[in-house]
Amino acid sequence: MGRLVCYLGTPTSPAPLVFGGAHSLYRQSCAPQEMLSGSLNADGYGVVWYHRGTPRRLTRPGPIWHDLEAQAVLESVSAPCVLAAVGTSRPGEAGPRAGPLPLVHGRWSFVLDGFVPDFRRRHMRELRARLSDELYASLEGPSEAETLFLLAVQEAEEGGASLSEALERVAARVIERVGKKEDAQLNMVLSDGARVGILRTSTVLLSNSLYMARAQNVGPGGIVVASERLDPGSAWEPVDGHHRVELGPAGVEEVEPVFL
Repeated sequence: MGRLVCYLGTPTSPAPLVFGGAHSLYRQSCAPQEMLSGSLNADGYGVVWYHRGTPRRLTRPGPIWHDLEAQAVLESVSAPCVLAAVGTSRPGEAGPRAGPLPLVHGRWSFVLDGFVPDFRRRHMRELRARLSDELYASLEGPSEAETLFLLAVQEAEEGGASLSEALERVAARVIERVGKKEDAQLNMVLSDGARVGILRTSTVLLSNSLYMARAQNVGPGGIVVASERLDPGSAWEPVDGHHRVELGPAGVEEVEPVFL
């Protein structure tokens, strides 16, 4: 579980996306308002931004408030696409060797706000068996986030799917494995730097919160998606539960319900 924010639009500094606003992602690390479980996101944070089409990644395993240099580092760069996340581990969960979210693979970046229940013991082997040999060989740890990420990359590269459709197909595989009697939270974001696919869904009726707004204080022009509103006001609209969103050069290009 955790909180996330992503941006696509005119190049801007990642710093306001992480540290700006009355209820910034930084603030959500210690005082989230809409998490379905837990009250802290202190088990690592990360930021990915794109430079000339290539993702650059800054991650730390501890609380974001322990990193006194993060804001200055992020203020020094500008990018048209940014993903950031703060996270919390579930009891008994081993941290992935790939590091905190967001994850990167080639030109791709990814965030999962959620979990697959009892992933390592019951579902990891079956889900990972669907990966190509090349993608399977690139796995670095035992997390469900990395598994879902590479499955989505495979769908986007080989399955002819848009980014949000790729996430929907991955969620369908998870739900096929888990069923609808257990809670699997599957809010996911996938990007290649030029486009962003977003999915808000779960195996149950109630999904982790997600909002969308046109950039105002955080950048000169673009779309921001966040787990919780970064600022008060009417600019933020909730992404309906069990929907996917496609962002591209024209902004919000598609919003569609998913039936899983």
